[in-house]
Order: sequence, then structure tokens, then C-alpha cells
Amino acid sequence: MKLLYAEDERTLSEAVADILTYHNYIVDAVSGDYDGIILDIMMPKRDGLDVLSALRKSGCKTPVLLLTAKTQVSDRIRGLNSGADDYLPKPFAMAVVTILLMVLIGAISGLSWVTLDRQSTFLLHALTNGEERLPPREFSAPKPLAPPMDMNMIKSARFFTVLTDQDGAILAVNIDQISSVSQEQAEQYAGQITDNTGRIDNFKYETKQLGPDRLIFFLDTSHQLATFVMVLSISSVIAVVCWLVILLLVIFLSGRAVQPILAGIEKQKQFITNAGHELKTPLAIIQSNNDASALIYGETKYSRNIRFQTQRLNLLMANLLTLAKLDEEIKLPVEAVDISELIRELLAGCEDAMAQKQLTLSAKIQPHVSMQTHCDTFSQMVSVLLDNAVKYTPEEGTVHLSVISSGGHIEITEENTCEAPCVSDPERLFERFYRGDSARTQSQLSSGYGIGLSAARSIAETFGGKLTASYTDAGSIRFTARF
Repeated sequence: MKLLYAEDERTLSEAVADILTYHNYIVDAVSGDYDGIILDIMMPKRDGLDVLSALRKSGCKTPVLLLTAKTQVSDRIRGLNSGADDYLPKPFAMAVVTILLMVLIGAISGLSWVTLDRQSTFLLHALTNGEERLPPREFSAPKPLAPPMDMNMIKSARFFTVLTDQDGAILAVNIDQISSVSQEQAEQYAGQITDNTGRIDNFKYETKQLGPDRLIFFLDTSHQLATFVMVLSISSVIAVVCWLVILLLVIFLSGRAVQPILAGIEKQKQFITNAGHELKTPLAIIQSNNDASALIYGETKYSRNIRFQTQRLNLLMANLLTLAKLDEEIKLPVEAVDISELIRELLAGCEDAMAQKQLTLSAKIQPHVSMQTHCDTFSQMVSVLLDNAVKYTPEEGTVHLSVISSGGHIEITEENTCEAPCVSDPERLFERFYRGDSARTQSQLSSGYGIGLSAARSIAETFGGKLTASYTDAGSIRFTARF
């Protein structure tokens, strides 16, 4: 048996863990404070966001990293609003690897530049203190991020000096240690000096007072830039090679890792299709026998209940089979369909149900709007929207339906009054088997299974469209299918 033991007193935690281990239990003991927490969101007993909220309410300030398979922007916002310090989705995308490599390159290049800059500053300071003479000397231990300094490095430095009087007139120029600068250029550089230290082009300079005169040292730092570019280039090449190696490993391993998942999804689709077809015959037998019994022995509450449940199961099977067909990405035959006329026919079939609830229907259907689609499947999408409107619009409510073609797009809008929304995000209505009734009661046929809108969205996407939902300020909900 494996146990998790949590105790804030470390000595007690260790003692209890040893006792349990002695009795052949596998114990994970945790105690004390932690510098960080890695928390999964989708856990079996309690949602990770609830755990995080409880931690923050209790005053816990420990940094928390959320590690989860939820990758939507809304999920990230919920996680960060709950108090997370960062949010890392699973699986880790190559973009994350790319960013990490770029950060690594920047860190290496930046460190290289700082090191080279400190080296040139230290070298220039050593030359200035030597006053053009380079006697042997001992150097102390180098500062952090600075290479060790010796006489060979100082003597190999490329520099020149300019001696000026207190009025700035040039008294002497020494260009023995550099061949790329002429005396005239050295005098021009000296004329640009404004501070005691600084940089001009590829030269760092530092001044030293010699009585009334001023000695200016110019150190050539062009090698610093060349070394920095070389380090940056090498780091970039190494990073690209590492990125390609990781990409090849991801491609190779992900193919093998995803294979059983794809096989499982394919089996699930096949199971839904086969189960749906296998259930059709028993349901038909149950329904026909029930109808025969009602004719012979009369209608009873039991026969009505049986008819009610078989109707629900037939509706569920129809939607499941539609989803399975769409998930299998079977190409449906399409033809030019006058959707204006099609929707009018579907509306006529809903008039009796609307009249029973005293619903007010407002239809604005542009005539002769046609599109390439599969007639039966498209009809199912519209039927779902109309059925939902009839089922969930309160009595004496209003239902508005419009079909408009403009600018190469077709927009079908269904809007109906609704009671107080049971979910703040209407996008959740498209989740498979989502129902606002958390108890999932089946008190009426209109309660449904929470799969119709999911099927409607899949149908819309199959034909290159998009189905969205939103609440209006007028206390209604609007579904918009745009093609």
C-alpha cells in the first residue's frame, strides 16, 4: 500500500515515515516550507484551481506553476487570476523550446559582451597607470566575469596616446603600438574628447593629468566586437543544431506516442457507430411492442413513459451517429440547396409547438439564398437551433430567425428570450453532454442530452462555417451560423 503523509514538523514526519516503512508501507512524507509548487489543474478529486485558490486565501505566497493540458487562452486567464505565477501547457510545444534556446543564446552573448567590456576597461586602466611605460608587474585575482590579466595581454594591446596642454593644444602623439591610425587621425580623436573616460568609434579612452598637461590613452576595442560576433554566431549555430535534433526526436517519438491514442480514438468512433446501429433494432422493437400494447390494452402511464424514453434514446442516437460521421471526416456529397426555402419548411414544422407555448415568431428570411451543402445534414443543424428555441424559450417569449446573404457570406441568426443563464460563458453550451442541470434530471423530453448544439457546431464546421453563441442585453441568447 502506498501512503502520502503530510506533517509540518519534520522530525515527527521522519519518525512516522520510518515506522510505516518498517511495516512494509510505501510512504511519501512531505513537511516544511517549499520554494515552489507545480500544480496540475485536472486532478481526480479536486480541481487544481480550487486548490490554488484555497492556498492563496490561506495566505500562502509560495510561487505556483500550473502544469496542465488545457491550452485555451481563457484557461490561462483563469489560472493566472486564481493566483498562479506562470502557466505551462502540456504537451510542451516546440515554440517553448525555441524561446528557451533564444534566451540561452542571449544569456551567453550578453555574458560574453560583459566579460570583454570588463577586460578592455581593466586593460585601459592598467595602461593609464603605467604612463606609456610597461614595467613588469603582478596582477591581483580577476574580478567576477573578467579574464585573468598578465603582461603578455598588456603588451599585445593596440593603443595610441596623445599629450595635450591645459588649453587642449597637442604636444605629442605616440602611435608606435598601432598601425591602423595615423598621426592626423590620432589628433582628430583627441579633439573629440569631452570627458575623462568614454568611447569614440572602436576606441575606449581614459585621461590622466600630468601636472598642467593631460595624457590621453586610446585603446582599440575592435577585437571585442569581433569576438562578440564570433561567440554569437557559434551559439546560434549550436542552438539551431540542438533545435533540429530536438525537432527530429519529437517527430520520431510523438509518432510512436500518438499512435495508440489515434488507434483508441478510431476504435471509439467505430464503437459509437456500431453501437448506434445495433441499438436501432431493439429500440424499434420496444417502441412497436409498446404501441401494440397501448392499442390492445389501452394507454397507461407505463406505456407513455416507455414512449417518452425511446424518443429520447432515438434522438440521442441520431446525434451520436451524426457526430461519429463528422468525426470520421467522411466527405458528404454536396449540392446547391435553397436554404431559404429549406428553413421556411422547417419553421412550418415548429409552428404547432410554438403555438402551444404561445411563442411569438419573427422571421426575416432573404429569398433564394443558396449554398453548396448536404441537404439532410444542414437541415439537422437548423432543426437543432429551432428545437432548442422551442424547448428553452419561456412561455409567451419571442423567437427571432433571420437569413441574410451579403458580401459572399451567409449568416443564419436565431435569437430567443431565455431565463437567467445557468452558465456565464455561452461557449460551454457547445461542449458534448454539457447540461445546465447539474443533476441531469430527465423530467421532460426537452431536457435532452446536451449533445445537439455540439452536433450543430460540427455540422457548421464541416461546411466551412462557424457557429457561435452570445447573450444579449435584452435577456435573450443569440446563435449565429456564418458561412
